[in-house]
Order: sequence, then structure tokens, then C-alpha cells
Amino acid sequence: MSLTREAIIAAARDIMSAYGLADLSMRRLAAVLEVQPSALYWHFAHKQNLLAAVARTILDDLPSGADGEWAAGDWAGWLRRWAARLHDLLRRQRGGAELVSSVLALQPWEAGPGAGLATGLTAAGWPPEPARAGAAGLLHLVLGHTLDEEQRAQAHDLGVAAGPDPDSAALLARSVNLLLAGLAAARPV
Repeated sequence: MSLTREAIIAAARDIMSAYGLADLSMRRLAAVLEVQPSALYWHFAHKQNLLAAVARTILDDLPSGADGEWAAGDWAGWLRRWAARLHDLLRRQRGGAELVSSVLALQPWEAGPGAGLATGLTAAGWPPEPARAGAAGLLHLVLGHTLDEEQRAQAHDLGVAAGPDPDSAALLARSVNLLLAGLAAARPV
């Protein structure tokens, strides 16, 4: 079997699922794949490239929103569903929010998932600055909330904190609604 980018990414995600992001190293990944670490560098110049590729696979099923057709109709409902989908995708992968957040911090805004939302909002009539601020706010709200959930789960697993917040999903929904109310106020009539 030849080593492929897809096999490397899948193995990286398996390691994250089993041990967490902190334990994903190129050496461990090579051992799991039964190759020398140098074989990984043929496909990924360095670990950050691998992490970016893994983050992209986590976000593969997230709609971009760049077409903006949604914003003319039920834009708030669409953005609520987008936020819920992002939260779900991040929670499906152990360490997903931590990974995606760290990767997005190192990329230009235009390469991340919030840029499509800003483009869609601008196409639907929002001025560019409130569109970008609203898109960034929604993206970072979901990332931060999900990262908090991940850290609580990790602390619980270590026996140093109580379990998950039972109000977490409702809190995220209320927070998204508040952000969308501000975005509605910034839309020109």
C-alpha cells in the first residue's frame, strides 16, 4: 500500500480521537503508519501543513455562504443553522475546535470559513465592515464556545472538574441570537 495524503490525514484524525491534539506528533503518526517520519514530509512540508489539511477535512461539510442568496431571505435562520453545523463538526473530532482555531489564527482571513459569510452578507446589503465583524463574531463565538466544551471534557476526563455544562447548547443558541440581533441592527434599511 502506498502512503497517500488521505491516509496520513485519516491516521492523524485517529490519533487525535484517541489521544488528543497534544499527542499528535509526526513521529507518532509515522509509527502508526509504519513508515519513517521523512516519508510524511514528502506529502506535508511540515506539521503545520498537516494540521491545516486536517482542519480542512473537519470543515469540509460546512457551507461557505459566499453566494449570499440566503441573506436576502431567512438570513438569521441560515446563520443559526451554519453556527449549529460548525459546532457539530468541531465536536465530532476530539480537539477539533482547538485545531481549527490554531490553524485559522495562522491563515489570512480570506482562507477561513468566516470570509464566505462576510461575502454573502455584503452581497445581501450589509456594509463591508459590519459584514466582516458579524461573520468573524459568529465564527469566533462558536469556536470559543466549542473550545470551552472541549476543555471542560478534558478536565472531567482527568478528574479535575465536573462534567459538561448541561446548559451548554442553550447558552450557545442564546449567544448566537444576541449576535444576530446586533447584525440585524447594522443592516441598512
